[in-house]
Formats: sequence, C-alpha cells, structure tokens
Amino acid sequence: MSDDELVLDLAPARSQQVLHRLLAQGLGFPDHYGMNWDAFWDCVCDDEQSRLPRHLVLAGMASLEQSLPHEARTLQQVLRELQQERPELRVTIRA
Repeated sequence: MSDDELVLDLAPARSQQVLHRLLAQGLGFPDHYGMNWDAFWDCVCDDEQSRLPRHLVLAGMASLEQSLPHEARTLQQVLRELQQERPELRVTIRA
C-alpha cells in the first residue's frame, strides 16, 4: 500500500464493464482482472495485484448511484468490508 491519496472519478461509468475498467486502471489491477466483484475483492486484498493508497477518494458517486444503483451499493459494501480487513485504508466518497 502506498502512502498517497488517489482520486477516482466514477461519474463516467454507465455500465458495469466501464465501472470495473475505471477501478482496474486506477488501482493498478493486473491484466487478467475478472471485471466482477469477487475479482475486485481478490485484487484489493492482495498488495501484489493492486496499488491501494492510504486514502482512496471515490468522486462522482451521485452519478454512479443514479446510473448504476446496484453497482454503487455493491461497491460501497465491498469497501466497508475492506476497511474492516485493512483498517489503515481510508475511503472518502464524494458526490
């Protein structure tokens, strides 16, 4: 885990595939990333498969909630679980 802050703008996501592509690119997932929530979990829990900052800022969440409400809820739930596993990670959600 690096010491920096990373801001990911999720507003452009209009499909699950685009959302996962934004997450994969921003978090440095490997090329074989499976583009689903199980694969997301595997990557964020493994420092060799991602580059998580200490502070992850997710911008554009209001837009994501409007265009992909199920995916937005799932992402937030997964991140809550991740913070329990990795309490050193701080996540900020911006509209």
